[in-house]
Amino acid sequence: MAASLPPFPRFVFTVLEPLSLVAGFAGSVYDPAWFVAQQIPQGKPVAASENSILMAHQLGNMYLAMCFVGLALFRTTSEARVIRSYLVALLLADAGHVGFTWYGMGTDRFMDVSGWNAMAWGNLGATLIARLARQLFLAFTRIAYLSGMFGPDRHVPATITIQQKSK
Repeated sequence: MAASLPPFPRFVFTVLEPLSLVAGFAGSVYDPAWFVAQQIPQGKPVAASENSILMAHQLGNMYLAMCFVGLALFRTTSEARVIRSYLVALLLADAGHVGFTWYGMGTDRFMDVSGWNAMAWGNLGATLIARLARQLFLAFTRIAYLSGMFGPDRHVPATITIQQKSK
């Protein structure tokens, strides 16, 4: 259970991260055409196709699924080993997320902040920069937790519920 985590990582992984995943879900399903068009800064955003809108909805569903999986894991396991394995998997996914964002935008657009238009600034400021900051913040918190910077995990005894049969 999350109770085995030190307070700071517990707050980050059971409150902040789920809220950010719900925000990603909401943005991608509320206005998927905008979500798609704003992924790469350009003078005239490309119109979203039916395929890209479907993918935006699917991505939103994955954000929500990640939220549910994380909350379910933190609420149901008292095994520090399981939590650590989950956080290592997310840390690898963080690196992939940042890398694929950079790859998709291309180095020139990724680094050329002065070339971003107003819509791109809104999207990149609210989404990409916040996402990168979020990913780096989460990655730092994962590394700090996994390396023991927050102290040892608390030992939370497993509970067993025995149900009596009624006659």
